Amino acid sequence: MKSSPIFLAIASIFFASCFNGEKQNYDEDDNFQEYYNEESTSDNYKNNNNQIASNDAMKYFNTIDSRNGMVMSRIPFPASWQKQNGGQYLYTGPNGIKVHGERGGSYMFSNDPQMNQMYQQSGMQVQLPKSIDQVINEGFMEYANKINRKLVRKYPMPQFAAWDKQFDDQLYKSVPSQKTFNVMGLEWRDPDGTSFLTILHHFVSYDQYGGYWGITYSVLEASESVFEDAKTHYINGLLNQQINPQWLQAVNQKDMQIAQQSNAAHQQRMANIKSFGDQNTARFNDRMAAMDQNMASWRANQAASDRSQEKFVDYIHGNTNVSDPNTGQTYKVEAGANQYWMNNQGEYIKSDNSLYNPNLDQNINNQTWTEYEEQN
Repeated sequence: MKSSPIFLAIASIFFASCFNGEKQNYDEDDNFQEYYNEESTSDNYKNNNNQIASNDAMKYFNTIDSRNGMVMSRIPFPASWQKQNGGQYLYTGPNGIKVHGERGGSYMFSNDPQMNQMYQQSGMQVQLPKSIDQVINEGFMEYANKINRKLVRKYPMPQFAAWDKQFDDQLYKSVPSQKTFNVMGLEWRDPDGTSFLTILHHFVSYDQYGGYWGITYSVLEASESVFEDAKTHYINGLLNQQINPQWLQAVNQKDMQIAQQSNAAHQQRMANIKSFGDQNTARFNDRMAAMDQNMASWRANQAASDRSQEKFVDYIHGNTNVSDPNTGQTYKVEAGANQYWMNNQGEYIKSDNSLYNPNLDQNINNQTWTEYEEQN
């Protein structure tokens, strides 16, 4: 199966261990107003998702939204871990523990080719949804095989999928949609014994226009001897991440404003298009009326010319036109009589006697005759 270039690019970034994710900037001195206590350590961290508890001292690390400078969330990790403000890693810990930054990508899709073209013209990536297994096989597995990295374990992580849905349900949405979430854990091992955990998040959102889908993933790296403990701390920390409600409110208000502005701009564009269309329609109708008038004049002139030509030809040949009074159909007959009678076989009788009626003439075999009118 041919790999998607975008997935190969993502995988190459991941496996090369070069991460500069958007959630790199942390400040443990920032506190959530009216909600979170100050960052602290605890000898017995209690996690809320019934994962494996740890006796290690724990510490909350704040995640800063670089767009507005607000604290997005805080995550409990071992106090022995350290955050890194810049560089390849978000966190480092003893014995070679490293946490790489989050990566991912998203795509728009629609059954309407014009809509897909509009997305592309707006700089968006367009692609029909791929399953999470397709993403793994086409992006991660092919690159792993090239560098001799072995997939040790692969397993679903429904608690992360539930967390994703719960968080997404709190976000403002301008268009109703149906969204699915799937999360997979992938454990890898390099020939030198270095182990990795990839937590791969996959989502698909369907709405009335089509939808969008995408992936995000984060990576834990550790030596084989400490990998299991580091993995437990990493999973526990992510599942017990706490979202700042003030940040969530600010983001939803901002997204609502953007949606309203976008909708207003859309309505204005539609009004402009309608106005332009109405003007075009009026101009089109004017042009068509003028063309119809010109055509009618041309046809009248042509008809007059044709009648003049026909009269001249009839004069040369001694003919005239008569018409059926019932149907209006015309016939060409020899000129020079006052009356013309015609039967249903196209035969006609000329007469100058106004009292003559061939229907009363016994010499004409009782046929039916109709008097035709001469056309001037």
